[in-house]
Amino acid sequence: MTTFLSRHVGEVRATTPRRAAPAAPKWLSRVGLLNDYVRIPFANGSSFASQFLCRELESRGRTVSVVGPHDPDARPEEMPQNFLTLRSVPLRAHPGVHLAMPSSDDLSRLRSRKLDLMLGQTSNALMDAGVWLREMDGVPLVMVNTVHLPSVYNTVLSESLDKSAAVHALFQLGLVPFAESQTVGAYNRGDGLVVLSKGLERYWRDRGVTVPIHVIPRAIDGRIFGRSAEVDPFDPRTTRGSRLLVVCRHVREKGLDRMLTLLAEHVFPADASLTLTLVGDGPDHDVYRQRAVALGIAERCFFVGEQPLTSMPDWYGHADLFLYTSLSETYGQVVSEALYAGVPVVAFEDGMGVSGQVTDGKDGRLVAPGPNETEADAEFGAAVLGVLCEPNRRRAYSDAARALARLRCDPNVCIERYFAVFESARTHVAATWKPRALSPAPMGSLVRWAGMHSLMAGLGLLRDPVRVNSNGAKAPEWKLRHAG
Repeated sequence: MTTFLSRHVGEVRATTPRRAAPAAPKWLSRVGLLNDYVRIPFANGSSFASQFLCRELESRGRTVSVVGPHDPDARPEEMPQNFLTLRSVPLRAHPGVHLAMPSSDDLSRLRSRKLDLMLGQTSNALMDAGVWLREMDGVPLVMVNTVHLPSVYNTVLSESLDKSAAVHALFQLGLVPFAESQTVGAYNRGDGLVVLSKGLERYWRDRGVTVPIHVIPRAIDGRIFGRSAEVDPFDPRTTRGSRLLVVCRHVREKGLDRMLTLLAEHVFPADASLTLTLVGDGPDHDVYRQRAVALGIAERCFFVGEQPLTSMPDWYGHADLFLYTSLSETYGQVVSEALYAGVPVVAFEDGMGVSGQVTDGKDGRLVAPGPNETEADAEFGAAVLGVLCEPNRRRAYSDAARALARLRCDPNVCIERYFAVFESARTHVAATWKPRALSPAPMGSLVRWAGMHSLMAGLGLLRDPVRVNSNGAKAPEWKLRHAG
């Protein structure tokens, strides 16, 4: 017996014509790419997007310098062709994460790259490296928003601190608004902000961003996801036709505790064949395994750890329904990957990244997450069972998912939009930047950078170091010499 989706593994992909590859602006020769990781130690959607942008720009003859924190564990084969690492301090709670710190030598080396543009794919104060370079030399700066801070701050908290209402109040009323105000200040010192959904455009306008904001969904890299599913990677104990899949980091912000609970209460009792496979790893991986045991569903939940990105077409292609309960996504790349593979999605409506990808009643279901969570969870469960129990609807969702994802995630459309943003940034900096002549080098951005990362490093002491990527899954190479 085959699954609904496995019957379509060999289908011809959607016939929507792909837009011709756009040419890079002639003035754009040397691009700086700020990224939180130069070596990518574990699955990270923002860094995978950076790899994609790096490949696309280099394929058009541009030199891309990846700029990020020094990682003492990095090996040469894990690094991009051109890079500049900055002195850093570790984030103790999360092995593999380092925070770049400003130094005069590193900034001199950055300045010597003679960059034509800086693109910041970073969620922290590393963005101030781009602000400083713009202040010094008028290098256009475009930032990309990659984190919804109110949803993710609790990843630094220990179990006991996470249960404290006073601690959460301190972050929600003090530290998070302060950090967001600093982020807004950095964005407004640049020449444009890229967000991944219309909801986040409104979010940052409400918080005071005044520079141009551009909405550009992330692309799907056909070099990884363009192939059909091959080997079936699912545990043989899972039943074809009843495979639920979720792919994400195992951290509190992703809502996995809620997902496990609603499955135990509203989904699994209705069909004994249904199983959930969880691809991913993270600080709370063991917590969720224990939660599945406590809910009595451990034998129906398969925690397979982090998997190589290049293997993901097999996971999507042999799944039957993709579930997502995160409310923290600036985008949620895994949702697009599932839709691209023709897997219908049931997710909570977040008003941000996920809501910008799933069209309710067309390629999946979006369920309001509240205000009554008990009722919302029951509705989510009913949506899951409804899609699984109606093959014709599931087929229609699958076909629409492929078609819509290919329109939204076309790499050439994405790059064309980025080139338009780069032109806008060049115009903006020409109209707003003034040469510094012989005045002293600007220090405000450097002080803010050092202060914010010192604060983050201190917060990293609140939680014991966690285990991540215990499977040792490798991120794709920057050059992507091997896509399978």
